[in-house]
Amino acid sequence: MPTALRIRNILFKAFLINLIVIVVAWLLSLSSVFTNLMQTFFGFDARQSDMYMAGMIGIWKILNVVIFLIPAIAIHWEYRWQSS
Repeated sequence: MPTALRIRNILFKAFLINLIVIVVAWLLSLSSVFTNLMQTFFGFDARQSDMYMAGMIGIWKILNVVIFLIPAIAIHWEYRWQSS
């Protein structure tokens, strides 16, 4: 397997794993466990912790796509274009 395809596969798998972790973090943010931890350790109330988590998960999703998915798609298109 060429190196470019190996890198593409690694980037795509990293994207999928990161996406699963993002979904788990989102599910944790819906539970009261996260809200209670934020109140205990940082003094945030429920509204502040929800806003913080929404912003953090949003930025995390964007970075996940920019760092892993876009390069994987670019490598895939480049390899398909060269092989045809």
